[in-house]
Amino acid sequence: MKATDKGIFLHRLAYSETSLIITFFTESSGLRKFIFKGGKKKAHSLFPMSIGELSFYERTESSLLQLTSVDPATTHQFQFDPIKSTIAFFLAEVIRKCVHQDVADRTTYAFIAEKVTELNDSEDYLYFPIYFLIDFSEVLGIQPYVQERNATYFNLDEGTFENYSKVELREISGSSVDLIRDRIVGNPTSKYDRTTREKALEVMLDYYRIHIPNFDVLDSYDIVKEILHA
Repeated sequence: MKATDKGIFLHRLAYSETSLIITFFTESSGLRKFIFKGGKKKAHSLFPMSIGELSFYERTESSLLQLTSVDPATTHQFQFDPIKSTIAFFLAEVIRKCVHQDVADRTTYAFIAEKVTELNDSEDYLYFPIYFLIDFSEVLGIQPYVQERNATYFNLDEGTFENYSKVELREISGSSVDLIRDRIVGNPTSKYDRTTREKALEVMLDYYRIHIPNFDVLDSYDIVKEILHA
């Protein structure tokens, strides 16, 4: 039976000389994988974080769905910007490592779709990867708890911001903690130097590794880190 859905493109993998296995985060069913026969010639419009209208069939012999067509659902142009497109690769990789296959989650889909629009429209992208990780942690149910608005220690193991140190646990302090904490509590954002931005990104990725199973090294990390050096 033929079906349709909206999906945010996350990944492609060569399946044969002409076909692809493509991963989307779909509006109705969460993370889904499709075989796209002849996709190498048809998938020219697919780019990480692009949103498409999908047409596909279920396959009784495999968990892979058979994608027959994908048409752009938006007119976003971020893929033509080298910096924004790099960020898009990073976001797509983070999402793939955090969400479960075939689990419907319209809240997460709406959040990601909103971030796609923000990325397209943003002129201040230096903080985008960091803020995405902080905001996404709330959607995933792992956002750190800020005990006091001026807390100076980020306890990574317990996921709390506190005013006292627990030396037996993994914790961090300094300006990178201020950046993360202020984003969570909604304080006006100060301007931070590139060292602080890079450290904050590393801290959030370490936090994800602690609290998200199998969240390991990101292939896109070294590239997106260079953006924070601007």
